[in-house]
Amino acid sequence: MDTQKPKRIEWVDVAKAVGILLVVYGHVLLGAHDAGLWSDTLNYRIQHSVIYTTHMPLFFFLSGIFAVKWGKRAAKTAVWQKIRTLIIPYFIWGIFQAVVMQAVAKNTNNGQGLSNAFTLPWMPYAQFWFLYDLFWIFLIYYLAVNVMKMGKKVLFVFSFILFLLSPWLHTWEVWRIFYHLIFFVAGTFVLEQQDQLNQIKLLPSFIAAVILNVVYFMLPANQELTTFVSFFVAMSGIAFLINLSKLLKHSWIDFVGRNSMAIYVLHIIFTAGSRVFLMKLGLTALPFVLTVGLLAGMIGPLIIFVILKKMKINQYLF
Repeated sequence: MDTQKPKRIEWVDVAKAVGILLVVYGHVLLGAHDAGLWSDTLNYRIQHSVIYTTHMPLFFFLSGIFAVKWGKRAAKTAVWQKIRTLIIPYFIWGIFQAVVMQAVAKNTNNGQGLSNAFTLPWMPYAQFWFLYDLFWIFLIYYLAVNVMKMGKKVLFVFSFILFLLSPWLHTWEVWRIFYHLIFFVAGTFVLEQQDQLNQIKLLPSFIAAVILNVVYFMLPANQELTTFVSFFVAMSGIAFLINLSKLLKHSWIDFVGRNSMAIYVLHIIFTAGSRVFLMKLGLTALPFVLTVGLLAGMIGPLIIFVILKKMKINQYLF
């Protein structure tokens, strides 16, 4: 039996840290906009477009990197591993956030509450859609590889077709699952294509990402066209963020990346809470609200994580 551990890809944790920073900031700016603190300006629309075309595709891409090894496990073991790491946290924190939001319902933008907790089995809400959809994407990947015996290239083409069809499939979570599956599958190529990936340099990837983001932002309102172009926008953004991640080395960045799940499931409570608190104090200067919201959304969940870890009750929470 081969007991050798796979070589660790050092930039993955850094990329997770960069990605979760974008997730938190994206929700901070969206919350400020929905609360009336930030109008629909060009600045807002550009930031929203750049962040939301790339940050979640990045996380699906990173999730796909180690799916090849996971897919070689026995079905029972593989499925239970994803239930433990995705579905159990999904329900625990989905219910927790619903209870909190119900308690402060008068002060929130979106009316979340206990009703969301009751529909969690079939309808994810807020940020929890990622855990829910990622679970189903892992299952689709497992079935495609082990039951349908699809090779990687065939699966990539198949997932790209589903990606193009996603705008017409707004039923349940089908559209989001089909839209993001392609990025997950793209991630499965990383371990065997690291030499080719290393040939993509920071400056060219940055220039490509800028150009494609500009093109995407200027596109006419055509759903089919914007969906097609969004794939290349996201992949160029992923390439740039990976190259950037290779240059960022610090133990704190690694710590944030390794514990990005804790930030993901908890950050909304802290970002929304800090915004509501500041608004009640009359502190509505946009830069201040954005900065405090970002810091609260990053640091607050990590404090909770450290506390729960010391209590030794974090095993099924993150």
